Amino acid sequence: MNVLFQIRKDYLSNIAGDSIIMQNLKKNLINFGIRIDVCTDTKINLNKYEIVHIFNTIRVQESYQFMKHAKNNNKKIVLTPIYWDLRNYFKDTKQQKKLESWYRSEKKRKFLFDNCDIYLPHCYSEAALIIKNYNTSSKYKCIPYGVDENFSNGSKRYLINTYGIDDYILCVGRINYQKNQLGLIKAISKEKIPIVLVGSVNDKDYLKQCMKVRSENIYLLENIKTSELNSIYKSARVHVLPSWLEYPGLANLEAGMAGCNVVTTEIGSTKEVFGEFVRYCNPYDNESIYKEVMESFEEKGNGLFRDFIRENYTWKKVAKKILEIYLSLI
Repeated sequence: MNVLFQIRKDYLSNIAGDSIIMQNLKKNLINFGIRIDVCTDTKINLNKYEIVHIFNTIRVQESYQFMKHAKNNNKKIVLTPIYWDLRNYFKDTKQQKKLESWYRSEKKRKFLFDNCDIYLPHCYSEAALIIKNYNTSSKYKCIPYGVDENFSNGSKRYLINTYGIDDYILCVGRINYQKNQLGLIKAISKEKIPIVLVGSVNDKDYLKQCMKVRSENIYLLENIKTSELNSIYKSARVHVLPSWLEYPGLANLEAGMAGCNVVTTEIGSTKEVFGEFVRYCNPYDNESIYKEVMESFEEKGNGLFRDFIRENYTWKKVAKKILEIYLSLI
């Protein structure tokens, strides 16, 4: 079976959740014998492909062009939406230009959902939002996002041996407004606990704001390899994503697989996906962030969350479910 993956042009230079999801699915589906190409060209020759699989409905312009081209060539189309309704987030955070852009793009999103053969939300709350907002009758099947089991392998003394950092709070994610690293730093400002930020800097001005609040014991690690990240998770006391929203945050799965205690935002799909295995904070309330982070910081790690992830959220299991969908389409 030949399958074409289509995704935004900058998926490698601007790595985000869709990049990670697509690359892991590719690796694991190839292991099942599927031949997969990745292409960002909106006019690629589709003759040799039985299925076109499109990723991302948030940044919609390229996905819309992929969909039109696949539809015009009578291909079976699978859509991984990676969708959440961002209107409230843009309103609450006063991002008026992004809100206006969102509204301008809504017809294209509806076109995507109406014209795919099946779409694959990661949970039922994502599916419910799509049906409510776009009134689509297309078939869907909930397929969760996964995590590489190798995140369970790491050295507990990596950061203390490499950088002299121990007993730290970890936050893995792009350095930008949505991830709310500033809220975390403000909430923990009265403590002397090291905070380790791992991720690319999407917004240099935002990073400056973070460092103005507290520059002491704030460590930014960029260009970290996966093999290093395993150990960085492993030796953290707690991993925190106090984001304005997450759906559900792949870094939370990685941290959980490493056996790390996890605190995440209560906004988005986090509660449906993680259940009672993590702590939840209100990103609008620094006291909430402080309470949940410090209580989690003092707790001993346990393997219950890791066992739950292994049972439900590995990329191998996710890829097997998607393979069954491909077979049903052809």
